[in-house]
Amino acid sequence: MSDQYNVKRALNALKDSFVNNETTLDLAKFLAAYKELMKFFDHLGKVFGFVVHDITDKFHKIEKAIAKDAPNNNYSTVHSSIEYEKAAGIYMKEKKVTLSLLRLMRGLDFLRKFIEAIYQNQKTEKKSHELAWEVYQQTLAFRHKHMVRNLVKTGVHLLPKKTRIVSKIKHWCRNNKF
Repeated sequence: MSDQYNVKRALNALKDSFVNNETTLDLAKFLAAYKELMKFFDHLGKVFGFVVHDITDKFHKIEKAIAKDAPNNNYSTVHSSIEYEKAAGIYMKEKKVTLSLLRLMRGLDFLRKFIEAIYQNQKTEKKSHELAWEVYQQTLAFRHKHMVRNLVKTGVHLLPKKTRIVSKIKHWCRNNKF
């Protein structure tokens, strides 16, 4: 897999992760899709280095659980993971798959809403750091302690300009015939 972000590859990987008429999410394929989406963070500057590190840690937790449980296949889908951890009494515990998945989904929600905000505000005066902070407050801030919120508030000022982010997104879409 290339180190360069490829929007088409990310979308195809996400589509491939759905099985059974889009009612079930294959866990291994979803992780592969998310890894492709993570490459987008590289284009947002070093400020997202801590995000990439945190997400990578969650990947390792999930992949370790999948490998350890391989013969039983309890972690083949998101649904089977939830059902297995509920039955085992370990659902939503700190180092378990379900909690890591929930946090990954929250991060994906932030990324989706941030890209949407950038797109919708292309012609406004709002800066990328203002949009990122607004989206963070809507999606993740209430889950973080005061110190983390302050770090994020400072860190978003290191984001590239909105025009650069829009330019990158348009470039990816043009190169992938969207």
